Amino acid sequence: MQINWKKITSYLLIVTGLFLFFANSAEAKECHTVYGGGEVCESGNLSLDKKVYNPEAGAYWNNIDSADYTFSPGEEVKFSLRIKNISDTKVDEANINDDFDRLDDYMVYVSSDKGDYRAEVTDYKVKFGFGGLDPDEEATVYFAARFKEAGELPVGTTCITNAAHAYSHADDVGDSDYASFCVATSSGKIVTKSTPATGFNLSLVLTLEALGFATLAFVAWKKAGAISKS
Repeated sequence: MQINWKKITSYLLIVTGLFLFFANSAEAKECHTVYGGGEVCESGNLSLDKKVYNPEAGAYWNNIDSADYTFSPGEEVKFSLRIKNISDTKVDEANINDDFDRLDDYMVYVSSDKGDYRAEVTDYKVKFGFGGLDPDEEATVYFAARFKEAGELPVGTTCITNAAHAYSHADDVGDSDYASFCVATSSGKIVTKSTPATGFNLSLVLTLEALGFATLAFVAWKKAGAISKS
């Protein structure tokens, strides 16, 4: 059987061309581990800048350390979320999903200032939809939450991190960003952790030793009394 190398070469060229076409059409994704566990794969067509408002500085910061400002029970906290199309083509759909469920133990959602963009609060998430974004187009939205009262918060200083994700479609993440901040209370929930007993109970051992010595002393005293009478 004679091999038709010309046909084989043509087929290989067609397959190679199709492979390169689909490879260029698909966006390269970078996957990394995120705060709190799990993995997020980012496509790189969107960027997200999440910030938290520092009342003392009068400005939005990426993170607020407890040394710079510490929130109080019942105090409101404001967040800003800026999304931007950093690709050279239009994004047909852009969304922000803020993981408010990570704050649910400490805070309650208050409101959002979204301008022309729709906001949805469901399943402990704050979601914003922007429709399409042209190349280099950006939009900023805001929302506020309030810390629970002192009796519902842990005693002392607690620092928490809030995460948000920008994406085009439900199975695609363009970028992720985080904001950390702290709350302090002198009273509140006291969390106790029981430690399993290991080894000897020293206090019990000392008590038994004391009883043993007392018993021996009593016996010796009785014997001494009996000897003195004989």
